[in-house]
Amino acid sequence: MGFRRWIVCGGALELNPDPVVPQSGTKIKGQDGGVKNLIKRRLQGDDKRKSSTQLNTAGLSVAARFGSRESLSIPVSAAKSLDLSTDQTTVIRPVHSSILGEKYCFQVINSENNHCFGCSSAAERDRWIEDLRRAAHPNKDNCERTEYSLSLWVNEAKDLPPKKRYYCEVHLDGTLFARTSSRAVGKSVQRSSQAVDGGSGAAGTGHGGGASGGCQLFWGEFFELDNLPPVSQITLHLFRDEDPKKKRHSKDDSTLHPLGSVALNLAEIKGRAYQEKWYPIVPYKPPGTSSAKDQVGPQASLRVKSKFKILKILPIERYKEFAEYITVNYVDMCSSLEPLLNVREKEELAGALVHVLQSIGKAKEFLIDLGSAEVQRLGENEALIFRENTLATKAIDEYMKLVGQKYLIDTLGDFIARLYNGGENCEVDPQKCSASDLPINQRHLKETCADVVKRITDMQDSFPAELNEIFSSWVSDCEDRGQTDIGHRLISSSLFLRFLCPAILSPSLFGLTQSYPEPNTLRTLTLTAKVIQNLANFTLFGEKEEYMFFMNEFLEQHWEPMRGFLQKVSDPDSEIAMARFDGYVDLPLRLAVLHNLLVDIISVMKQDQIDNLHPLPSILNQITEFLGQEAQRIPVSSIHGTPKPTYLPPKDLPKYSPLQNSMKQLPTDSKFNQGKERQRKQVQRAFSVPNRPSRHQRQPVKRQTSKEELPTQCQDYNQDQDPCLEISSPSNAIKSKAPAAKVLWIKQNNSNEPYQKIGQEQEETSILDRHAQELGELRLGVEQVTERELEMAKRLEDFIVMTQDQNTQLQAEVQELRNLLAIREEQLASATFRLGVIEEEREEDERKLNVAVAAVERMNVLEEQFAGLLKDVHQLYAVNADGMRKTYINT
Repeated sequence: MGFRRWIVCGGALELNPDPVVPQSGTKIKGQDGGVKNLIKRRLQGDDKRKSSTQLNTAGLSVAARFGSRESLSIPVSAAKSLDLSTDQTTVIRPVHSSILGEKYCFQVINSENNHCFGCSSAAERDRWIEDLRRAAHPNKDNCERTEYSLSLWVNEAKDLPPKKRYYCEVHLDGTLFARTSSRAVGKSVQRSSQAVDGGSGAAGTGHGGGASGGCQLFWGEFFELDNLPPVSQITLHLFRDEDPKKKRHSKDDSTLHPLGSVALNLAEIKGRAYQEKWYPIVPYKPPGTSSAKDQVGPQASLRVKSKFKILKILPIERYKEFAEYITVNYVDMCSSLEPLLNVREKEELAGALVHVLQSIGKAKEFLIDLGSAEVQRLGENEALIFRENTLATKAIDEYMKLVGQKYLIDTLGDFIARLYNGGENCEVDPQKCSASDLPINQRHLKETCADVVKRITDMQDSFPAELNEIFSSWVSDCEDRGQTDIGHRLISSSLFLRFLCPAILSPSLFGLTQSYPEPNTLRTLTLTAKVIQNLANFTLFGEKEEYMFFMNEFLEQHWEPMRGFLQKVSDPDSEIAMARFDGYVDLPLRLAVLHNLLVDIISVMKQDQIDNLHPLPSILNQITEFLGQEAQRIPVSSIHGTPKPTYLPPKDLPKYSPLQNSMKQLPTDSKFNQGKERQRKQVQRAFSVPNRPSRHQRQPVKRQTSKEELPTQCQDYNQDQDPCLEISSPSNAIKSKAPAAKVLWIKQNNSNEPYQKIGQEQEETSILDRHAQELGELRLGVEQVTERELEMAKRLEDFIVMTQDQNTQLQAEVQELRNLLAIREEQLASATFRLGVIEEEREEDERKLNVAVAAVERMNVLEEQFAGLLKDVHQLYAVNADGMRKTYINT
């Protein structure tokens, strides 16, 4: 990892540069001593401000101790020499670039001192932070922890005193964590006469325009603060910046304390969604007398958009099944979820998936699959590739930001810094610039675009190797399908439309700078991004932008270098040594983010939609069980939520079931007066029903109403028989035997009671007839149910086919609506841009009108004065004439 720059700030005051005093709300800046002044000077580059801070020079070289106080390049052993295992209170976290004036710094804080280290990229910083955290807590991934993060947009302020510059500081529990840039107020807010007259004169005068003549101020700066300690209070302090034109002895103390503060309610901003509102600025009243012009008015407010997230992270083993599911089923999961998500949810899900899959080594395959699916989905509509709000579009956006940050800085960092420091005017619209300046501005725009194109086409060593592998796979896949042109459009659309051109247009959103550009710089960036995008698309400017016709020659001249660049970055056998991503992704953290996001998204869906995602909801709920009872859960149907019950047959079912296959024989009685035993025929059955004699063979034997009468009848009948047929003495032994269990379809063998046997057979035959009839009815019912099931299955199949056809039609209609929406969005963007131009022209016309009205009023006053002078001249002339006439007469 080469060398690292080491900044060592002495003293524990670095932890809390601006502590908030509970009594007054904010501590005066001057009480922070030299540390605050050092940080202030590093941010603003004010060489006139002196500092009494003594750097902690322990461990530094002699040249470092007596040389410059800038960041020092020292070997890696300097950071590794820190002993982090002895102090369990060690905190390692990133430092925002607005505090020290340097990007990609991190802080190591313990009970003794505070060290700040600077890195060359965000990936390098993240890797160092993770290595040091593991040195301090080796078992970090196997422990439960809680992460706090704050996402904050400081957008604008209104009704501030005019002709001043202001900035805001973000304090968490009294500790300074970030600071906006210093911006000057804009034009005064236009108000109706009734609103002005409604306020008291004292209020309007005393606040110096705070109530009636306040001004608008725009920052538009974003702060992403991670790895925060537990926070109970978030405060934004508004400061007035020092006037650099004033001399040191003439500067007042008004810049040492804030003009006012805004406190954010944590309960309101907790959650996954941003909360945006205007917060009234509570004025700060310093001790002693102060000028009323330095105070904010009662209507002063600050527009802030923020969200504060508290995320509980479980040991990594709890996410094992979830990670395995994501690794294997990410394509099916995305295809199932995408139709159910809105744009914001797609963006969040794509970002979470990219980080998780990057950590487990599946991100490239994920993006290759999504790109191929995007080509297959759009078909011949190649103009819409990566222009819609899909998971593929959002995923490639997030992945390029993740692996291409260093490439972006190496390519465009110096260019953006030069423009922000004051570049040439590149306005080429004749309606917005004079005719004399137009040729000069056109030349400036050509030079600027040529510089950007050269930087992009020449900066190939730092191009991410991961993007090269993805692009080459896309091109190879499109060549196999016979769509080579679409493969190159995939690359230009992803690399330029989704990455480089947006970074040029909005550098603050891509980490190239913090502050929002000034209007002239923003216009230059907009025109440059338009030219680069047309160059990547190999298209010329049309009639909609006639003032850009002069750039068509420039585009044609640079088409070949652009083709060569696209060919190199998509060549799998390229000889260029490209850079690989060396950052770190916290897998337990990212899995917890993805789990929390999926639970929030899926839990509000309909039950049938949740069931279609099985088994993902059950896997998510298993993780939720470890988060406590208050954690949100996904409603899961019983068919998916619990295992299917197993069939348990009744006890001794084979003993009584008529479907058994075993054959039973009737028992035989031994007789002393007969030399052989009488053998019964085995019972023959068909369709699980015992065989029975035909109806013409049956004897008309009277049915018995009860079996209890049978012994009496048999006894009467046996009295008429021959005595030789009586039962011999061994029958007593047989009678003492326990009777066998009766089976309805087996005939009992009583050789000494033939009529009893016949009666029993007839009764049993009748019972069997009844059972056969019932069985036949059951079979008929089963056949009817089977026919109904077949009919329902056929209807269901027809319904599925019809639903699929309708779904296909709906998808086609949705695609048409999406295309129409994309066209309308482009038209809206164009209309918004034209509206902005019209608004600027209106303001200019209004200014001219005000000047003209003032001139007319002045002219009227002059005319009145001239009329009065003429009248006086006529009077004097008349008096003189009368005097001369009298003199003449007297003479």
